[in-house]
Amino acid sequence: MLEWLATVCVFWMVTSLYLGGMSVDVKGGGGVRQVIGLIDLLVFYLVLWGVLRAVLGGFGGMLGRIVLPTVICVLALPLLARLAFGIVGVKVVKAEAH
Repeated sequence: MLEWLATVCVFWMVTSLYLGGMSVDVKGGGGVRQVIGLIDLLVFYLVLWGVLRAVLGGFGGMLGRIVLPTVICVLALPLLARLAFGIVGVKVVKAEAH
């Protein structure tokens, strides 16, 4: 059970850094659509993490069950964000230089 807690905590930290701190903008839709996109992103992240955990779980202990799936999901977060927000009609684009 703690494995899920760890990955959810990592999700919120990395997502806040990606969407708030990196040079990306969330364009289109209202606040409701953006929140639904964020919930979709969480669902996609956890589904991918669960699949990777099942596939990589045999690689020995904590490395295959927690660390590798979490690292791969964090690296896939930009693609997952574009997919999740795109489903509700919101775009994640590179921020323009001001």
